[in-house]
Amino acid sequence: MRLLGYGLFSGVTGVALVLALAARAPAAPPHDPEAGHTAFTFFASQETPMRKEAAKSFPTDLWSQDDDFHKKERDRAMSYADSHHLPVDDVLSAIDEGLRDDWPRGGRVSLRATVPPCQPRAIY
Repeated sequence: MRLLGYGLFSGVTGVALVLALAARAPAAPPHDPEAGHTAFTFFASQETPMRKEAAKSFPTDLWSQDDDFHKKERDRAMSYADSHHLPVDDVLSAIDEGLRDDWPRGGRVSLRATVPPCQPRAIY
């Protein structure tokens, strides 16, 4: 009985090992430059309202405002990627490339690509 258990365990382990070694990674979806430009334009149009919302949460702390903005941006990027069936990496890369390469923003949108200095808050 014990020999049967060892044999069964060895057989299942062997099959799992063969399947794992033969497995291939799924093909990555092709990168769509137009989708990246569309995502960048969407996020550029959302920057001013998101920054105003972050400023309400941290009215006197520029670094925390920026940190809160980027959290909101990350959350929206994940939601955008999900709803447009895109990898999150592609959406975030599009935002980064658009800022670095100065892609058209649609309208008079001003984007901030700088980070305010971190100034620790006073602890009472």
